Amino acid sequence: MRLVRPGRSAAWTKDRIELLTTPEVRQLRDNAQRLSETEIVGLCDEVIKARPKTGSGLKSATAKAASAKAAAAKTAKRPAAA
Repeated sequence: MRLVRPGRSAAWTKDRIELLTTPEVRQLRDNAQRLSETEIVGLCDEVIKARPKTGSGLKSATAKAASAKAAAAKTAKRPAAA
């Protein structure tokens, strides 16, 4: 008979966490924090800290397109007022 079940943190290693996407690591961290699994929280923090701080590119591509469109509109020739 088993008196103590093994901790949930036994399933999560730093190597395994590194295979997750950044949003997945953040979700794992949130869940671990909610469950008071401080070891997993620490591993997630290490992985997140080691990753470059870049976005998905979606926002920056949209911002660049909007900026280019605005610049084109400013430089376009407008008809003279009558």
